[in-house]
Amino acid sequence: MKFSAVALALATAGSGVYGLEKRIVGGSAVSSSAFSFVTNIVIDGDSSTLVCTGALISPTVVITSAYCVADPISNKALASNRIAVGQGKISSILGSASSKIELTKVLAAGYAIPQTVNVHPGYNSIAYSDNVAVLVLEKPLVNATSANVGAKIIKKPSTTANAAYTAVGWGATSNDGASYPNQLQQTTLAVGSKSVCSDIWAPYTNLTNSLCLAPTKPSSNVCSGDGLLVKVATDQSVGLAGILNLVATEDDVPAVKCTEEGAVDFFTTFSNYIAWLTQITPLKESDFVSTASFSYDSADIDADDQSSSDSESDSDSFSDENSLDDVDSESSDASRNFKFAAPLVAMASVAFGALF
Repeated sequence: MKFSAVALALATAGSGVYGLEKRIVGGSAVSSSAFSFVTNIVIDGDSSTLVCTGALISPTVVITSAYCVADPISNKALASNRIAVGQGKISSILGSASSKIELTKVLAAGYAIPQTVNVHPGYNSIAYSDNVAVLVLEKPLVNATSANVGAKIIKKPSTTANAAYTAVGWGATSNDGASYPNQLQQTTLAVGSKSVCSDIWAPYTNLTNSLCLAPTKPSSNVCSGDGLLVKVATDQSVGLAGILNLVATEDDVPAVKCTEEGAVDFFTTFSNYIAWLTQITPLKESDFVSTASFSYDSADIDADDQSSSDSESDSDSFSDENSLDDVDSESSDASRNFKFAAPLVAMASVAFGALF
């Protein structure tokens, strides 16, 4: 694993609201009513207005990534007047030539300035640790009631290789971050094996608050810094699994571009922060932790979208049985591009620009 000059520069001076942004590229539109708990969070950056995604775990409590709402140098929370939380079309609040949020426009569009911004005390933008934050609103957003918040944290998300999850977000849909969707976007991801993921990002070996996944088709993925990971339960309620922490490849941590082949996604799992949430919010565990049952089917792979040859796909896998640990150095060049064949055929893409 190497840290490129670009990656190091981004990590030290360009993460958070100043650099790497967030998006779902190549995803599909989904009805926001199905995910009524999803919020978009608009941030005043130094040179531009950025967008990321959060989730209402109560009518007035939003969980998101620390990356979204923290200063990338100090790792401390941004001032609340630089943050606006809302739902619906991003265009209702963006469009000004100024990078600063206009309070009157924010309020007119039904957005709210958070009352408090809580970044986890262990957050470190260089180490990618404890990448979680909570915004507490003074009053509920328009139409945000207990009846339609609709999402609770999954206490034990599946870590089984190839288990399917959905990632959703409101961010930009193009590599240059120039366009935002009129509808919430989604894409499917699949859990990777511990050995393969640890080979890409060594700290994952010992982490208990992280889940590694990869896209199920090369043309669609989330991007660094944000992306809400969800799962629909057997009773059709929606569970929250985590928030995107890092997108990486074997050669670059973080990944250099959204379409980079062999990229995987590391999510911070919300279940590890239940006690912290009860300390910084008025909520009890029973208020925001799901008791529903979740069934994890294997991810479906878009065979028409695969980017590797059949011979490569037959030898490469995102499962433990064919992990990179078992491939000798002379024959592993193709494997180390992580084309994730059977059962995950060819998965690739990721990483930076503007969304969620």
